[in-house]
Amino acid sequence: MVGPSSSHTAGTARLGRVAREILDEDPVTVRFYLHPPLAATYRGHGSDFALVGGAIGLNVDDPRIPEAIRIAEQMGVNIEFHEEDLGEVHPNTVRIEIEGKKRKAEVVGSSIGGGVIEVFKINGFQTRFKGDSPTLLLFYRDRPGMISEVTRIIAEERINIASLYCSRKQRGKDAFMQIDVDSPISDAALGRICALADVSEARYLDRIP
Repeated sequence: MVGPSSSHTAGTARLGRVAREILDEDPVTVRFYLHPPLAATYRGHGSDFALVGGAIGLNVDDPRIPEAIRIAEQMGVNIEFHEEDLGEVHPNTVRIEIEGKKRKAEVVGSSIGGGVIEVFKINGFQTRFKGDSPTLLLFYRDRPGMISEVTRIIAEERINIASLYCSRKQRGKDAFMQIDVDSPISDAALGRICALADVSEARYLDRIP
């Protein structure tokens, strides 16, 4: 990792990287909303350049992390930092709004120490994401049979599911599924999942470095 702090630098870099991987394109605007305890210390601990570094796609051990804000400016990325009370959460919690030319995403998560992260909201849906295993993120219309259709495709790939988490905003409306797997999902399987009725988007994320 690039220091000075595993919780304030390494972990926040990984949170930024999660947002970038979900966006799946170069960002043009990134807004960081820092929980008050983090907002009070983020510059001194290097959380500012770490968050930006992750958001522009740098790994946590990339030696360019300390220069990430300058690199982002050279890329033409608009960076904003704000303070926001995010409720009863870990002190090192941030909400990230990231936008590209075609897409946008929102991530809320915490850096809980030792470079470990916990993302508990993605695009408005409750989740449990740590970035330590290959993961399928699925956005779809809630209906009976969706979970079995998706898991059957994964089973046909002979891939073991480590955990599965679902949430929805309203019965029969927008829903979200997170499936952590033991090995990578092939492009062919991802294509089959994307082609299922009522699936609006499927995003596969490998382990977050």
